[in-house]
Amino acid sequence: MADPFSIAAGTAGILDISWRIGSYLAKVKSAASKIKRDLATLSFEVNALVGVTESIQSLWNDNKEKPLDALSPDAKRIRGLWQDINLALHGCRDVMGSLALLVEEVIGKDGIEVQGKRDGIRKVLRKQSKDQEIQEIRQQITSHQNSLQLTLSALNLCYVRSSQDANGQSVDLLSEKMEYWGFKLNHELAAIRAQPSKISNVADIASEVSLNKHFYIPRAVSSMFTGRVDLLEDLRKRLFDASPATEKQHTQKRFVIFGLGGSGKTEFCCKFAQDNRQSFWGVFWINASSRQSVQHTYSTIAQAGGVEPNERAAKDWLANLDRPWLLIIDNADDLTTPLEEHFPEGDRGIILVTTRNPLNRLHGTVGQGSYHFEKLGETEANDLLLRAACEPAPWSTTAKDYATKITNHLGFLALAVLQAGKAIAKRICTLANYLEVYDRSWQRIRRLRRKSDQGSSKEGTVNMNVYSSYEIIFRGLEATDSLATQDAVQLIKMFSFFSWEDLRIDALTMSVEHPRRQTKHDEEEAAKATVKPVLKAPTWKTKFKEWAIWVVTAVQKDVTGSVLPAVLRDDKCDFDEDRLMDALDQLNQLSLIYYQEATESYSMHPLIHTWVRERPQMSTSEQALWCQAATTALARCILLPPLDAIASSESLRRHLLPHISHVLRYQHNIATALSDNQKSRKTPWLVLKHGFGRAQAIESAKFSLIYVQNGYFGEAEALQVKTRDFVCARLGMEHAAARRITLFLAGTYGLQMRTNAAAKLQEEVLEACTAHLGPKDPETLKVMNTLGTSRRFQGRFREGRQLLETAIDGMTEILGAEHEDTLQAMDDLGQLEWMYLNYAQARDLHTAAVAGMSKILGPLHERTLIAKEHLAMACLSFEGDVLVDDGPRAHATMLEVFDQRTSRFGKQHPWTLYAICNLARVKSGLGAHDDAERLLRAALPIAQRNLGANHFGTLAGQAHLGNVLVRQGRLDDAEQLFLDAIQRQRYASSARDDGEHPDRIAALFYLLRCRERQGKIGDAMAVWGELWEAVSTIGGQGLGLLHPFAKQLEGKREELKRLLEVSDDDAETSEVVLSDDNKETSEVVVPSSAAKPNKVSSSGEEPIAA
Repeated sequence: MADPFSIAAGTAGILDISWRIGSYLAKVKSAASKIKRDLATLSFEVNALVGVTESIQSLWNDNKEKPLDALSPDAKRIRGLWQDINLALHGCRDVMGSLALLVEEVIGKDGIEVQGKRDGIRKVLRKQSKDQEIQEIRQQITSHQNSLQLTLSALNLCYVRSSQDANGQSVDLLSEKMEYWGFKLNHELAAIRAQPSKISNVADIASEVSLNKHFYIPRAVSSMFTGRVDLLEDLRKRLFDASPATEKQHTQKRFVIFGLGGSGKTEFCCKFAQDNRQSFWGVFWINASSRQSVQHTYSTIAQAGGVEPNERAAKDWLANLDRPWLLIIDNADDLTTPLEEHFPEGDRGIILVTTRNPLNRLHGTVGQGSYHFEKLGETEANDLLLRAACEPAPWSTTAKDYATKITNHLGFLALAVLQAGKAIAKRICTLANYLEVYDRSWQRIRRLRRKSDQGSSKEGTVNMNVYSSYEIIFRGLEATDSLATQDAVQLIKMFSFFSWEDLRIDALTMSVEHPRRQTKHDEEEAAKATVKPVLKAPTWKTKFKEWAIWVVTAVQKDVTGSVLPAVLRDDKCDFDEDRLMDALDQLNQLSLIYYQEATESYSMHPLIHTWVRERPQMSTSEQALWCQAATTALARCILLPPLDAIASSESLRRHLLPHISHVLRYQHNIATALSDNQKSRKTPWLVLKHGFGRAQAIESAKFSLIYVQNGYFGEAEALQVKTRDFVCARLGMEHAAARRITLFLAGTYGLQMRTNAAAKLQEEVLEACTAHLGPKDPETLKVMNTLGTSRRFQGRFREGRQLLETAIDGMTEILGAEHEDTLQAMDDLGQLEWMYLNYAQARDLHTAAVAGMSKILGPLHERTLIAKEHLAMACLSFEGDVLVDDGPRAHATMLEVFDQRTSRFGKQHPWTLYAICNLARVKSGLGAHDDAERLLRAALPIAQRNLGANHFGTLAGQAHLGNVLVRQGRLDDAEQLFLDAIQRQRYASSARDDGEHPDRIAALFYLLRCRERQGKIGDAMAVWGELWEAVSTIGGQGLGLLHPFAKQLEGKREELKRLLEVSDDDAETSEVVLSDDNKETSEVVVPSSAAKPNKVSSSGEEPIAA
């Protein structure tokens, strides 16, 4: 380390001089207002230096007595850093001494105070004569201050890291302190450009600390990135110089880059992110070209945060993230959605926006707020062209002259110049004849666009430079007679109907491998069906229907083969993945697609994506062909249950969603164009319409599965209704495919909380199964169990119990007591028994289900965990989560379920939220009400955001939180929660003429008990009346009055009547007494069992009416 006396003397000397200068400046400011601003700035710089010096002095005092471990990797660096500080302090002291002399000269012999007007003028004149010297000294002070601050941050980082090493902790597991000092150090390095010799030790340390955890940009920065270096530096200064990343900022920093398509906006942002990567904990990107693209790319960000994969969760995570982050909002050109809707709330983070819409520049908040990108400079454009063309350096004068002519002709547009260079590099043309080839391409495109009525497109005219440059490459690719290039042409045509970003390689390989897997599974199932015992002898009518179904299926079977690029066709031989990679490499070399190594995927520039799809040479019929190829490839990627239960399926579902949405939109547009073309002909041709057939039904069913699994239930429903109508009309409910799609649609209705619509479809399937397969067929029994569960959600408990008991008896007989379907039905019946208040029977059923599923499926299978959760909840009573069995065991079970779901699905998945709610209920039952409240309050906002405020799970969680508050004695807060949860319109999605939703009935009962404990007996009686009416409707036809809960309500009414009578009597005998200060008060004598809250026992139990 440096000489201790030198460090102490250096800091003391600077502080002494700074104090004297500060005193002078403070008094001079009051003496002459004309120099007030200059002196205020100088005073600020001196104070900043004082702050750094004091921090150095403090760090020295804290560590000067601590011996450095010679073996520590940072020991040598720490000594070097202290030596750097020692040198900087002495240099800084000399500069501050010079400043002190200058200030004294400005003040003059007459002292600090101004002795009249003339003296003030003389001081101003002396200050003006020293301006140049003061300015030079200010720059030196700033340089010393920056150098000292950098070295101080590096020292802090080294000391924290050495401390962790001493404690045996891994350097890779950075503590919060290390993270803080690491970010501060990297931020300060990015914010200044000191002399390398002065910060070499600091830079070495910073380079070893990788603090960026997430780096997600649309594509890797090209090695040929050229130009706009000044703008990159200017943007860095604007974003970083204002305030360090570790300090509080009061406005979210946003900067907008707007300009023509192909002008390099996205590449510029990616380059900025790459250059400043270590200044951000996370770098993220969203595609703002459409509403759905925003939702999809935000879901990817949500994964990084371990939250539910949706836009709202991702925005909330970013808004509350206390680490520095950068968000690139790319292609914000969708006029239907205001740009501000894409911003996370709050003032955290930095946002860069790329857009063609100049009005969006108004959203910039830093400096001028925006850059306008039109074209590259001439030198920059020439460099880019020659580098892309692989011209050997140094470039000749002739090559430079040709480059100038070409780039000028292309308007210096970055993407057009790049494409030109690629065409030259591929020897499609040369530098000398490029403009001749380009002009021919331009004229051909103009002629074709005029014929197809596309010439009036303003945007198309603006982008003609890019299109013409691309057309040269594309025609050269088509003209090359090799397998790789022909595959490349077919692939890029298909890619143009996908989304332009995130084209994953594994999705392409799955489009070949998954159909083979599906075929093998179907053959195995068919073999099982041939040995299946006949449970019901078929009649001649049944045989005829089966024959008719076979004929219809055979006729409608697609025998034309799949429309796919040749490289992806399944010709029964091994898939040649090398051939696929060769084709992709051809496209990548020409910059028609870009490879993203981090995600193993490709993307296309939006302009190229549009041009491939809509170039004049591509007719509407050819568009239909390649759109169908894209549709087929996507559909072949998707496996239907049960084959979709693979580890990669969840990631694949999120990946496929934007691509599916794109091909469906293009399908609609192409169908409309074909129809319009037919109508526009004077003599319409006889054409065969492309209708909705077997292949389209399968594609729609698969696509709807992806929509369901991503939470887009409305889109899924539309596809399923269309598929069901087609299948049922041609095959009837006797066919297994019709029954499957009907149950699939019923499940989608159930996910939307439309239990009545779901149950109606399940009834239809059950009737068909019973008529065609018999009442004891396994499929019939499984559908019976499903309908019984729906009846429970409808509040039709008796009918649900009958269905479930019949299903269990049949499954036990046909499948055996330990079959997973039998165990599932037992678990479902256990839930119904709990709602009948038969807690012991419910626990017995759940216990048997858990034991059987653990044996067959494994103890950690999701269905086993669901049964365990039901068993834990059976230890609580319906009347307010009072424990009726082993509480600690229930608590241990719920902890296991919660931990498993958190690790599998994340903290914000609906299943995890359900586990949190149930864990809180058990904790409250054990008396840990504060823990229960904390869990529920953390989960409820997530449920409201991800599921919706009126989702049954959200409403139930709200009611259970109210119960916890009641137990804590916070009755008024609980009452408000209950009043909100019982609003009838919030259960409208499952409203029925014959009964209330069970969750609303429960919430009403909780409100009744709350008001009873508040002493609001009259209000409690009013709630009782509404509750009695609701209970009487359970199951329809007055069957609710037979429910055991109705008997309890009768007893509760008598109790409330007695309390109301006592309350009335006490009101008549109220005495008026005078207090010591002569204020009148009414003293009401009320029984402790009524107006005063009931005491909660240590176990959490509370009195319940018999």
